[in-house]
Amino acid sequence: MKAVRMPRHDADLDMPVIKSYLAGDADSFNELVGRYERLAYNLAYRMTGNSADAADLTQEIFVRLHRTLQTFHGDSAFSTWFYRLAANCCKDWLRKEARRPAIHEMKDTLIADGGTGPSQHYEQKETKELVQMAISALPEEQRVAVILHDLQGYSYEEIATITEAPIGTVKSRLARARLKLAESLAAIKEQNGRLSV
Repeated sequence: MKAVRMPRHDADLDMPVIKSYLAGDADSFNELVGRYERLAYNLAYRMTGNSADAADLTQEIFVRLHRTLQTFHGDSAFSTWFYRLAANCCKDWLRKEARRPAIHEMKDTLIADGGTGPSQHYEQKETKELVQMAISALPEEQRVAVILHDLQGYSYEEIATITEAPIGTVKSRLARARLKLAESLAAIKEQNGRLSV
C-alpha cells in the first residue's frame, strides 16, 4: 500500500479562524469543518470499514470539536490536536458500539480509457476490500498506527504526538500490526487458493 500524505494545514492560517470562532463568529467553525472534514472522514472510514458509519462518526467528531475547541491553546499544531481528537473519538465510538465492522465496501470506480481491463479492475477492488477487512480486524491502537503511518504517511514522531504514546510504543504497535496483516492476508490468499482448486 502506498502512503497517501494528508495535507498539512498551516498553523498560521488555523489560529485566526479558531480565535474568530471563540470570539463568537459561527461561520469560522464552518471554515474549520471545510478544512478538516476530509481528514476526519478518511480516518473514520478506515476505522469503521463502511461509509455510513464513517459519515455518522465524522459528524460525531465535529460535535466533539464544537464542544472542546476552547480547550485548544496552541501548544501543538491544530492539525495534530484535531487528529488526536478524531482518533480518540473513533476509538470511543468503536468501544461504545461494541462492534467490529461487518460490512466492508469499496466504491466502484469507472475504468478510464487506456486503463486496466475489467479483470484487473476486479482484482484491484477485491484486494482493496481484503486489505480493508484485515485492517478493520486489528486492535484499535494497531489500526490507528497502520492508518496513520502506512496509509497517510505520518512519521513515528507525529504519530507519537497524535496518540500521546512513546515512539517505541508506536513502532511496536506498527510492527505487530504489519505482522498480523501479513498473516491475515496470507491466510485469506491460501483459503482462496484452496477454494479455486
